[in-house]
Amino acid sequence: MKKALWGATALTLAASTSFAGGIDRSGQGVNILFEEGNYAQFTWRHVSPSVDGSTSGVTHTTDVLPSYNNLSFGYKHEINENWDVALIYDQPFGAHVAYTNGPFTGGGADINSDALTALVQYNFGNGFSIHGGARALKVSGNITSGLGMLDASSDYDWGGVLGVAYEKPEIALRVALTYANSINSGFEGTHNVVSPRTFDVDFPESVNLDFQTGVAANTLVFGSVRWAGWGGFSLDTTDGNWVNFTDDTIEYTLGVGRQINDKLSLALQLGYEKSGTRPTTTLLSPTTGSTSIGLGATYQVNEKFSVSGGLTYAMLGDQFFRTGATSTVDFNDSTAWGAGLRLGYRF
Repeated sequence: MKKALWGATALTLAASTSFAGGIDRSGQGVNILFEEGNYAQFTWRHVSPSVDGSTSGVTHTTDVLPSYNNLSFGYKHEINENWDVALIYDQPFGAHVAYTNGPFTGGGADINSDALTALVQYNFGNGFSIHGGARALKVSGNITSGLGMLDASSDYDWGGVLGVAYEKPEIALRVALTYANSINSGFEGTHNVVSPRTFDVDFPESVNLDFQTGVAANTLVFGSVRWAGWGGFSLDTTDGNWVNFTDDTIEYTLGVGRQINDKLSLALQLGYEKSGTRPTTTLLSPTTGSTSIGLGATYQVNEKFSVSGGLTYAMLGDQFFRTGATSTVDFNDSTAWGAGLRLGYRF
């Protein structure tokens, strides 16, 4: 199977993580390690949610989740037949929430992150390989709620990555399991602009299982399972609790890719994440869970350069907040569109 088929399947996998729970954004994948030879890729994603809240069927809280972009870059270098190295930049976590009307007017969050992951892979020569390395994470942002306004940022803090994989190229089989430990980030900032605050936040550990196999000539079945330990994720200062997630998240994807000709490949993917606890206790979560469908395509311009595009539609799970003993704000029938573009180049 040609390189274009891998690009189409990879982009649909990457796009699905844009709807993941907690404040997951990139999925922190390491699949670039399995590209042939020396390879670089740049990926841009755009997500446009539609999330409105209502009480007793009357809409009064609109456009809660603004559109956002997400970027990543990766470079993989083949040292020899046994050793490979890779460097990945991504934006793994984020939240963009704005309550501009309704009972939560003035509340919201703008959280951004940057991560650098350095990986080494050793191939044993019998289909098995191991990979591992270090990840540096930097986070900044602000949250506004009934507690006031918190504005803070961290320096780069470190975590580790470790994984194992098995490949059988003659049938395009690959199974890869990757574990990333939690990262403790130390923040410095201000409360209501003038009062200094320092605090720590543990960004969760995660496990990614990625798989693919050929099922017919020029046809590939692929998928992934990602678990992230968002349950118990908490942001606390002396002012109180700003963020509290109560559920771990598990995201499932399954798809099929088809090589149309030497230049063009297409892929179709379904995604699912189970809904979490209702009602939520944090304004960062006006939805919970999702069901999505995505289409990806790759055009192999020449042996070195490829262009991939993807489009994903997601139905986001309903959520609600209690605003009194008998009243709630309900977020129902929420949706999101995601689009992605990836440029790949082989050296």
